Amino acid sequence: MKNFYLAVPLALAMTGCVDSAPDIQLFNAFIPDGSCAVNQSGVASPGGSLDLSTSGRYLAAFQVRNSLSAQEVVVGEAPVTGGGDESSIYVNNVELNYETQGTGPTLRSDVYPYYFNLPANATQSSSAVLDLLGANASADLAAYFGGGGTAPVSVVVRLKLIGKTVNGKSTESNEATYPVTFYHSGFTCPAGTQLEPTGPCGLPGGQDGFPPECTEPEET
Repeated sequence: MKNFYLAVPLALAMTGCVDSAPDIQLFNAFIPDGSCAVNQSGVASPGGSLDLSTSGRYLAAFQVRNSLSAQEVVVGEAPVTGGGDESSIYVNNVELNYETQGTGPTLRSDVYPYYFNLPANATQSSSAVLDLLGANASADLAAYFGGGGTAPVSVVVRLKLIGKTVNGKSTESNEATYPVTFYHSGFTCPAGTQLEPTGPCGLPGGQDGFPPECTEPEET
């Protein structure tokens, strides 16, 4: 299994009418464990929630595939040896849009840099760990809860990967949709303690089934 890490029923959708599959394909989402390992043999994530009292990031690992056929890199009339591939895709951005369900604040869209190479032989067993809470949406939620909002905010996150092929052609993935509920429990650690990194990829708990825990800081 390959994990590209640089940095709720799940519904996947192609937007508009297309004649062929997009160059980059996003599939099911899985929640990485504390070490950022992704178990794709388990059940795909049916949805998510995040306690903004303890964590400011929501991480999900999406299966990702390059649908282009592998082609040799040719210089002159001779193929270049050493694994060159004209069909590799260089992902450079994640695009996030949010659709609030019911009442709640409107969350602004965001694009953030995210870099990895997706070779033509990358299959559905490869995955990319993505942060689904952009800086703009995070600020909007902070303003909502900081301004007296108490009701959880349920949104559908619409995400795409943006990139370029080796020959410079711009490309993007299908749009994947993933529901997340954000809330603010008010959880705090007792004086003299701090949050433990019990969440996905070593983050504090508060996402999905990773409860927040407190510990005394290590002596230095």
